[in-house]
Amino acid sequence: MRYPIALVVLVIAAQSPAAQDASIEQAVIERAASSAEIAGYALSKVHRWLHETALPVIDPNTGLYPADGNWDYRDTAADCYPFLCWAAFVVDRDALNGPVRNVLRAEQRLCNHLGRIPVPYDWRKGVKLVPNHDEMVFQASEYVKDGLVAIVEVTGRDEWFERMVGIEEDLWKYAQVDTPFGKIPSLNVEVNGDDLQSLPRLYAMTGREEFVTWAERLADYYFARQDFVPERLRDHGCEIIGGLGLLLAVEKQNKRPKAAEYEPRIKRMYDAILAKGCNEDGLMYNHLTRRDGGNGALSDGWGYNYVGYLCYDRVVGRPVYREQVRRTLGNLMKPAYENYAWEGASIDGFADSLEGAMYLLNRVPVEEGFRWVDREMARSVTRSHEPLATARLWGTMKLESNGVRTVLMHALMHTQGVIARPWRQGLKLGAVRTGDGLVLVLKSDKPWSGTLCFDVPRHKKYMGFAEDYPRMNTLPEWFTVEDARQYAVRDPESSTQTTHTGRQLSEGLDVTLPAGTQKCLVLRPRDP
Repeated sequence: MRYPIALVVLVIAAQSPAAQDASIEQAVIERAASSAEIAGYALSKVHRWLHETALPVIDPNTGLYPADGNWDYRDTAADCYPFLCWAAFVVDRDALNGPVRNVLRAEQRLCNHLGRIPVPYDWRKGVKLVPNHDEMVFQASEYVKDGLVAIVEVTGRDEWFERMVGIEEDLWKYAQVDTPFGKIPSLNVEVNGDDLQSLPRLYAMTGREEFVTWAERLADYYFARQDFVPERLRDHGCEIIGGLGLLLAVEKQNKRPKAAEYEPRIKRMYDAILAKGCNEDGLMYNHLTRRDGGNGALSDGWGYNYVGYLCYDRVVGRPVYREQVRRTLGNLMKPAYENYAWEGASIDGFADSLEGAMYLLNRVPVEEGFRWVDREMARSVTRSHEPLATARLWGTMKLESNGVRTVLMHALMHTQGVIARPWRQGLKLGAVRTGDGLVLVLKSDKPWSGTLCFDVPRHKKYMGFAEDYPRMNTLPEWFTVEDARQYAVRDPESSTQTTHTGRQLSEGLDVTLPAGTQKCLVLRPRDP
């Protein structure tokens, strides 16, 4: 095989030194190189989008990001801003810590209205646009669950985390809806599903009792109906499916008495959805019993819903639903799902369906599922048939921003979570797991000097979860390094070896690529 002009191959493995060198097989390198092509194109296109399309939209007067022409919390803050943050986190940290972070500070300064609950803002006229209380609550809950949660999952306890805490505290401080279980902010099942995804995270991150008490209040409100099953199986209704699964996880993790009460009720709900709401291949419909007909019948949120099922499996410690998920992923290469018109062929429909599939493949690897994701991403979301230099970029409005989100998720699936910093156009990075190890390929047609930053177990380090519970609104963890563990870095060509901690690898392994060189490094965890 002829290698590109500059190539680095890294093998991370828990094997003996002699076995490590033998493990660098041609087929593995070729697979990693293929992933490098996929991720390299995607991240370079995101880099273009960030600098050519997204950053110029930030209003220089207010500092806000009116991505679709407005600054509101239903769409812009919830679905556009977080993926501006993700893009900057992956391809330009200076932008993240500069104008992108300043958007957060601007929206708090200008938009807080009821305590720390924000309202939309007319950035041209410089005035708040105050909706009724229910709409204000809806928009704030969307911002927390879809916006701030997604950012906090990759940045940890940063300013976005403090914003998340503040809004959630005030949503409950000003809750107006009386129930037999106490006041709740809303009767809207989407709002309450949002909270059931946000509050368990806040409880795990802070240990503060009120966060889990509020979540239990919502669960008790719905489970007061013995036969409770949400009827809507796509967005704007299905959020509660995964939210209750995540609540069960933190209840069990913290040995709370409600865990035993919720477990059979959640299973009854999940079983009812499988019995009534799925087609013969395991894909879920938009509605539990009503059929929309035509290509719009299937929910683009099917994978989001199954995330809750895998979370249930993790909690109870046995594979109750894993086989159902495996079978569904295995059916995706059927002709019916090639270029399927999710949401009428909207990029958002493709992006949501593919995102959900990647959440599941992270836990249940199925070859047909990976092939389907790669094919559909290339055609409908990344649009990788277009030459990079002249490729049509995504827009910044909600549906297009969700496409950028899924492109980033897909690219990091192909790098196994490793990020090359600084990113530049034409750089290519890919990785393949092999046993306990990792083969990683970095290519460039020009000299490049930078760092390879390895992912950490964010579920534990940032989110406070004892296990990596399946959940929405996160970048899945693929290959991670532990801070305190020692890793040997060996150059088989020169037979030199150095030692790094996982913390050092997460902060960045220095790599220099002179033009026209290729280099192989072997990284392995040292025995404790």
